[in-house]
Amino acid sequence: MPKYIVAVDVIDVHLVPVLAPTPEAAEAEAERIITADRTMWFDHTEPVVVSDALTEAEWDAQEEAINRRNNGHQVPPRSRRPKENAPAAKFKAPRTDHHADGSECPPAHKHTSTGRPLTEGCPGRAYSTATCTCGWTTRNTAKGYTDECRRRHLATDHG
Repeated sequence: MPKYIVAVDVIDVHLVPVLAPTPEAAEAEAERIITADRTMWFDHTEPVVVSDALTEAEWDAQEEAINRRNNGHQVPPRSRRPKENAPAAKFKAPRTDHHADGSECPPAHKHTSTGRPLTEGCPGRAYSTATCTCGWTTRNTAKGYTDECRRRHLATDHG
């Protein structure tokens, strides 16, 4: 049975190696795996986006074409770029967590990755916000996504 590599995008892209008889079966299996994992660990409402299934040889050829297009230099993902390129910290965008009623959740309160409270008496984290000193703001249910938006804003808009 051939092995396919399928890219599945929820919020982050997941590369899922799947053994399947056809590319269509590989795509369906990759979507099933990620959807089951997402249901267990995350509270996302974004739809799952499944790319075309590629054999390992097709995947390698595609990567080689991208590298040739970049003159042999592979561009690292944004989250893994060196810190020395980060802008000077003249702008700040702190993240704050909030309860469902809009009140601020103190930083001392601990939560699971989905926002369920681990601190007694806390109703749980419903959403997180980040507001920059320049006036930019973002609000998301996922704390990690808020942090990523905040980091990208500070790196690009103030870089």
